[in-house]
Amino acid sequence: MSNEFRFPENYTIEYRLNTISGRYEKQPMRIEFNKLPNELKVERTQDKRIIANGANEIITGRIKGGKREFFTGIIPVASTSNFYFGNDYTFNNGTKKNSLVVFRFSEDNRQLTVYYFNSFYKDSRQEREKFVRLFINRVLNRI
Repeated sequence: MSNEFRFPENYTIEYRLNTISGRYEKQPMRIEFNKLPNELKVERTQDKRIIANGANEIITGRIKGGKREFFTGIIPVASTSNFYFGNDYTFNNGTKKNSLVVFRFSEDNRQLTVYYFNSFYKDSRQEREKFVRLFINRVLNRI
């Protein structure tokens, strides 16, 4: 029996920056993952509640039907550059389901890799950060 920690399944979605629109565009995938929109935009936030949670920036999708396709504050991961985390939620039979989302920007910010942990979330901020750091170490050690 192995003592190695098994990470929950995640979906890896690649985006590339369109320097004209300033939006990250989803790259084609063999099997499409529809919980993230085709375009994402990173912006500074003015919302004091989001800033109080540790996020000075937000990442959003376009507005469709009066509603954002995607929205989360992105919190930088201490002691690592270019990694951030946030969350997404859906309602399933009236119950809110959070999903953890980890974002990795390339050094030149032209590429964005999103790791989406569908229906996996740690309620404790400290536990979320610990999990994200473990996950980042795993990603960096694969390279």
